[in-house]
Amino acid sequence: MLLVLASSIPAAYVTTRLTPTAAIPTARRPPIVASLADPSFEGLPAALAAIRELRPADTTQSTLWRRSGRDLTYKVSGVKSNEPSFTRLFTHETWLAYTDRPPLSRWIATARSWRYSTVLKAVLPISLVAAAWAYLISRLPAVLLPRTSPVPMSLIGTAIGLLLVFRTNNSYQRLSEARSLWGSMVIHCREIAQGTATALAFDSSVPAPQVAHDGAARVCRYLAAFAWELAAKLTGPVDTDDDDVLTAMLPEHEAAWIGPQRSRPLLLLGALRRELHAQFRAGNLPTHLHRKLEEDVRELDTIVGNCERLFSSPLPPTMSRHIVRCLLLWLVGFPLVLAGTMAPWCVASWVFVTSYIYVGIDEVGVQVEQPFEIVPMARIAALIVDNLDEAFLVPPRRS
Repeated sequence: MLLVLASSIPAAYVTTRLTPTAAIPTARRPPIVASLADPSFEGLPAALAAIRELRPADTTQSTLWRRSGRDLTYKVSGVKSNEPSFTRLFTHETWLAYTDRPPLSRWIATARSWRYSTVLKAVLPISLVAAAWAYLISRLPAVLLPRTSPVPMSLIGTAIGLLLVFRTNNSYQRLSEARSLWGSMVIHCREIAQGTATALAFDSSVPAPQVAHDGAARVCRYLAAFAWELAAKLTGPVDTDDDDVLTAMLPEHEAAWIGPQRSRPLLLLGALRRELHAQFRAGNLPTHLHRKLEEDVRELDTIVGNCERLFSSPLPPTMSRHIVRCLLLWLVGFPLVLAGTMAPWCVASWVFVTSYIYVGIDEVGVQVEQPFEIVPMARIAALIVDNLDEAFLVPPRRS
């Protein structure tokens, strides 16, 4: 019996209507008569459809945050203004909206959306307090103001600038590494899916076809669950029922066993490795292909370890606290240098602007230091499910 996979693909995957927050476009994909060659795959399209319903393709990182009860105010940019954000996968339309306009228009749009800035919301109370302190100091009589040189404040400002640059650069290196890890995960999951589909699903000469088809379906299920479980491990549970993905993709007894374990992604990789070994022992996987797939699984294992390392090891908190304390000393002393040189409201205004710039740089480093709150893991996991679906599509045969 032939089963049609195309019916399990949501219409959003084959339409040309895209928004700046849409996933990677698939509208240009050539039409394929999608079918599976054996009844043993009967549950696989339904499982992939179920995981799409549980985790829709338009799921964003902010959606996961809301479901887990997290505060988006100081982390996810572009939520209200719908501006392009690193928390989303860019498309051609997103790049056009982001850069393909005159510089003046881009500057005006950026200024108009300033009120939605996550940095502004985080820094505004600190800058207001600093401005109020500066206004009070500048209102003191001249006889009460100390006579001080601006040189010490200039030297301190330079040192603070170097500290901020060092801290921000290291934070962005963590973000870049996290994004590279998830990019590598897409590649290795796709290679495993295509390799197993080619050898176990579409090769009619395997010694045990039924065993091979069952194994290919299980590999697909393990990979789909692995992507979403790793995202959940790094972001946190997305809702009260955090076993829904396992329940949708795996048999009941297997989902119940993996659910309470410490690291679900590693358990899924272990099950995947055992399945590939069983297919190799059954003679369904050639030696060279089994070795290549084993290397891909090992790379996924390394990716999990590196993600856990990034998540569990922040930048040294001592350095972050030292930067905050230096900024505090500098903002307290800065009005003493400016007082008497201009009107009190001007002193307060310039202290507000300066604190917004310096404290804002520190806040940017804080926002990206935990990279898995910024990396669009939800979209990438949905993309991996799309790749799994495509790996098992059967192209039309030549006439």
